[in-house]
Amino acid sequence: MSTIPYLPPDMHTPAYVADMARIRENLEIAADIKVRAGCKILLATKAFSMFSVFPLMAEYLDGTTASGLYEARLGHEHFGKEVHTYSPAYDEDEIRAVLAYSGHIYFNSLGQLRRFGPLVRATRPDALIGLRVNPQFSLVKNSALYDPSTPESRFGVHAHELSPDVLAQIDVLHVHNLCENMAGDSAALIGHVAENFTEALGKVRHVNFGGGHYITHSGYDREVLIKAIRDFRARFDVEVTLEPGGALVYGAGYLVSRVVDIIPHDPAIAILDTSASTHMPDVLEVPYRPPLLNSGEAGEKAHTYILGGKTCMTGDVIGTYSFDAPLKIRDRLVFFDMMQYSMVKNTTFNGVPLPDIGILEEDGSYRVVKRFGYEDFKNRVS
Repeated sequence: MSTIPYLPPDMHTPAYVADMARIRENLEIAADIKVRAGCKILLATKAFSMFSVFPLMAEYLDGTTASGLYEARLGHEHFGKEVHTYSPAYDEDEIRAVLAYSGHIYFNSLGQLRRFGPLVRATRPDALIGLRVNPQFSLVKNSALYDPSTPESRFGVHAHELSPDVLAQIDVLHVHNLCENMAGDSAALIGHVAENFTEALGKVRHVNFGGGHYITHSGYDREVLIKAIRDFRARFDVEVTLEPGGALVYGAGYLVSRVVDIIPHDPAIAILDTSASTHMPDVLEVPYRPPLLNSGEAGEKAHTYILGGKTCMTGDVIGTYSFDAPLKIRDRLVFFDMMQYSMVKNTTFNGVPLPDIGILEEDGSYRVVKRFGYEDFKNRVS
């Protein structure tokens, strides 16, 4: 991406900006898959929980999927459709609270299913009970940190554990096994489940193939996914659900920052009013180098800079970029693809202020929906 829509030159920074026109484009892709594949698609709020965007998303999606009580409540209160909830483990107070908001409860282990399945049936008879399975089929390529099928994985039960007694207690198989995977991997996972969980698929009513399907990426062949889902549904007569998070806001938002200092090393270092450590943590955790407007690789353009954040962490470095002209203090830099796993994971380490949260409307207007201050920092710890 080499251009962005108009943003006010005097806007306050740093700021996350949700581009509503581009989010709608992603949602239209999801809606097309829903209709043609005959499946449901949910928003995984673990990746994106900016509820001011939920009214638009609710026009296209079937609901939300949560990773715990607070996300379940958020989906219930602000999305207004189905809420699915999965957690590696619940305690009794949490599961009782979740049942007030969620009609689909997914368990991670047989112990949790046996302990709380009867409670779910008794408390909310209309709720569907799911069980996460580990297909033991590694497809994640970017990092073993994100592969749920490693031998040490704490996620899900194995196929041989799905006894008739277990299957009699559940309605849904939950298979979350991907992370930014393309269509060939989506289809491979669906085919693997079809061949290795055949008996179980004859007993359940629904299959949730989780998130990680990179459906809005330009290289994702959606026809492959659609065919795989249609063939699976025809073979097993089950309802299929997908729950992408990042894919629904991929390429649809920005982190706008400014240069606050320049240190004349070789290469020069530009300190920004934002931070990899606090505002874009996946830059360090994955790690990856985020795309930046009007920049090139190190040495590609005339002027190369290391871009550093405002914290005292030595490794708070966003990456090395080059530019046609020298950077100056107060220059504005715009990082792309900054909606998923940014706002939901940011921190106030060092007392660095959190960025504004803004919306770039489809008519081109910009508005701030949330601005943080000292009280937000102070009240997190006492």
